[in-house]
Amino acid sequence: MTSSIDWNVDNTKGLISVGTHSLYLRAAGPVRSSGIPAVVCIAGLGGTSVDWIAVLRHVSAFARCYVYDRTGLGGSEVPPNFTAESVSYVNMAKELRALLDAADIKPPYIIAMHSLAGIPGREFFHLYPEDVAGMVFLDTVTEESYTIRPDKIRKTMESVFEGVDMSFMWTERKPAMTEEEWQEIEGHHMGTTPRPEEKVSQERKTSQFEMENFKPSSYILAAKKQYDGIVLGDKPVSIVKGDAAGENRRMLELATEAGKGTEEQRKAIGDFLETADEKALLVQFKQLRLSRNSRLVEARKSWHVILWYEPDLVAREVSWCLDEFKKLNGN
Repeated sequence: MTSSIDWNVDNTKGLISVGTHSLYLRAAGPVRSSGIPAVVCIAGLGGTSVDWIAVLRHVSAFARCYVYDRTGLGGSEVPPNFTAESVSYVNMAKELRALLDAADIKPPYIIAMHSLAGIPGREFFHLYPEDVAGMVFLDTVTEESYTIRPDKIRKTMESVFEGVDMSFMWTERKPAMTEEEWQEIEGHHMGTTPRPEEKVSQERKTSQFEMENFKPSSYILAAKKQYDGIVLGDKPVSIVKGDAAGENRRMLELATEAGKGTEEQRKAIGDFLETADEKALLVQFKQLRLSRNSRLVEARKSWHVILWYEPDLVAREVSWCLDEFKKLNGN
């Protein structure tokens, strides 16, 4: 099934059917020259196309760029008999391909991923290796991430951090957005724009399903042993490290000030965070082994959600991938 809309021209957004239900897609940027990659962005856990709004503005200045909402999130629908298996990370990759096919967006693609999306992004490469021209990993999780933050400490952090004032995320480090872009972020994440409770509830359910799939999907990706071979060859890979550990340390400070959790719980989190940076950096470094042409950069002005704070840096890394693709293909 293909769309009646031409998704390859103009600034376009709307729903597109993938057979069982429809997904929300947003596109911007110049018409692609023959053989030049489209940029496809995948959001993190429970994230939506809204999170990419500033990146879309920057990247669309020089490349055709697409952002979308996965099943059950943002403007996308859910299929009949929606279950946790519907959003397994392999199924996320297959869903993205179904969306691109329905919109008639031809390969090659540069895949940009944030956080959790690192796993479905690499599953997409595993399924369609010839269609991927390059990859940009933005503080992404990998098949090893669950080992450095075990379930027990994750659940302790969720419990202690519940109700912490999150405004530090946009007051202590300023998102690099236009006022209109920030209003869209606020509307979605902070509830300044009223949304139907049914939709909010569906997003919570979908996010929970995605979290439940994290460890099983990590095992599935690990079995493919992508680190054992230079699976992308000379295709460009950019790894961008944010400051997830710093964000969590700040949340612990605020939780402590508010008297949240027990002393034992706060100590457990503090002990974990003492080595979190080093462990996270090692995980990011390992992704360099995916390609002979890879590099790692640090997003020094960001918390974990790099695309809010340094969309220009994200665009720079996408541009680097495009340039390297052209060199590799003699353009």
